Amino acid sequence: MTNTAQETNGLYPMRVVSRLTGLTADTIRVWERRYGAVDPERTDGNKRRYNGSHVRRLVLLRRATELGHSIGQVASLHDEELRRIIGETGPEIDSQTSLYAALVEDYIGAISNYDVQRAESILTRTAAILPPMTLTLEVIVPLMRRVGEAWRQNALRISHEHIISGQLRSLLGALMRHTEPKPGAPRIIVATPPRHLHEFGAIIGAFMAASRGYEPIYLGTHMPFDEMSEAATQAGASTILLSIARNCEPGEQLSLVAGIEHLSRKHEVWLGIPEGHELGHTRLPAKLLYRYEDLDALMTSQIG
Repeated sequence: MTNTAQETNGLYPMRVVSRLTGLTADTIRVWERRYGAVDPERTDGNKRRYNGSHVRRLVLLRRATELGHSIGQVASLHDEELRRIIGETGPEIDSQTSLYAALVEDYIGAISNYDVQRAESILTRTAAILPPMTLTLEVIVPLMRRVGEAWRQNALRISHEHIISGQLRSLLGALMRHTEPKPGAPRIIVATPPRHLHEFGAIIGAFMAASRGYEPIYLGTHMPFDEMSEAATQAGASTILLSIARNCEPGEQLSLVAGIEHLSRKHEVWLGIPEGHELGHTRLPAKLLYRYEDLDALMTSQIG
């Protein structure tokens, strides 16, 4: 796995653009020369270099051709027109962010059509190019938010969500297995508390911890507080990262507070919750984390 896909000034070489867009280098060159699809910059050695907007446009063009439009018909269209053709909505964004947005929308499009193989290919080739934290914060987290939006709009079905869950779980698990902790790396327990079954916040937290130099011990979902405490003690982990994705059920808040207080007697507790969650208004012996960026900043400050 490369450390970064991005070269000087946010420009990408052909080999990276090919992997990000799913287009062969020959196809990209033909689309440039014959149809003027994009106009990349050139190095002093006359090598092509593409920015985020170029990559974004190539993805839009590829998706349009997959819908039956010839490249000759769509190559001269503005990006907004291409987005309308492929049914993509929402405001356009800046060049670098648009690259990641293109990957997310490309993946959602594949999942919507039950093109499972292409969807998995998008994830794996992106993971092979982007640094772990960029992959997490710029692709996976926005992807999860986008899935939530599509779900609320009835644009995705339960079957789609299950496919996405399986692919993300498999990808992050594989990446964690290939992230070897350094000798003496601090251990951190990662889990969700009892009756909380949404695990993606915990999985992402564990992956981020591994990427930042921790050795995460992932216990999974619906974990009793005493089991978490015992695991942390036996493993020599000073920190427990809890992930809570949903609001409290009636009568549940008191038991969660009691459990967190129990953990805090021996261990430092980090609690990831959505903004506006009831526990955020409670005095807790825990560090509250509302965004993945908050977790990243905390881990960076702790481990250096």
